[in-house]
Amino acid sequence: MLKDYGELRERAKGVRGKVLAVPWATDDYSLGAVVKAVGLGLVDRAVIYVPASEVGEVPEGVEVVEASSPEEAAELAVKDAAAGRVHIVMKGFLKTGVLLKAVLNRDWGLRTGRILSDILIAENPAGEGLVGMTDGGVNVLPGVEEKVQIVQNAIDVFRSLGYDRPRVALLSAVEYVTEKIPSTVEAAEVVERYRRGEIVGGVVEGPLALDVAVSEVAARRKGVKGEVAGRADILVVPNIEAGNILGKAYTYYAKVPVGHVIMGAKVPVLIPSRNEGDEDRLNSIALGVIVSASKAG
Repeated sequence: MLKDYGELRERAKGVRGKVLAVPWATDDYSLGAVVKAVGLGLVDRAVIYVPASEVGEVPEGVEVVEASSPEEAAELAVKDAAAGRVHIVMKGFLKTGVLLKAVLNRDWGLRTGRILSDILIAENPAGEGLVGMTDGGVNVLPGVEEKVQIVQNAIDVFRSLGYDRPRVALLSAVEYVTEKIPSTVEAAEVVERYRRGEIVGGVVEGPLALDVAVSEVAARRKGVKGEVAGRADILVVPNIEAGNILGKAYTYYAKVPVGHVIMGAKVPVLIPSRNEGDEDRLNSIALGVIVSASKAG
């Protein structure tokens, strides 16, 4: 079981043969992350899709593919991923929607039949190990059907990190079901779907407030029992606003290392924000490598 990003990066370095694709790596952040990922041995090679005239000398291990626009760059990268020539796709200096439109193209994209969802992994500021949060990046207001798949995507990521039975908390403001708070009703329905065997590989409980999900003391004081209460590995937020806020709180308040990966496509997809520094980008690349190796296995 991987407990921090130091261990996670070392595991990624042990995976051989992975190629990173970065459409429209025209900015210093994207290109810098590519060069460092290759130099550190997180990936064997990288391919960038950019106007060749704008690229100077590139280091060994980085290939340049001519692309005249962000849309063409995204298309070429996704087609290479679909053909198995690259194994992880990371957004360069283009809009997330441009990349995801290519990923979801019905003719040559990376669809699998499962929805896409973003899983953020942080070094747990409340204890040891890693903690996941989903979905703060793709699905705006997911319903029960979407949340079932969001939970499964997150469990799959954690299992690739060595967590045999990840504990999943469906977050809300309270620990009981009330129609006045729709997320509590949806949480109960997702738990029922889990009990029917529609979610596998982990244990799912909810609704749970954040304190009860991550603090055994809070769970005990509130009288909430279960396998997940106080020991959650994965936090499932009700909507994208909650996920966006919680995810940024890890970085700007807790100041802990993070990375994230989009699941549900044929290959891991990484969508770093423009404000993400090198370290978080490298964490995401390492995460993508491990998830890719798990998919291949």
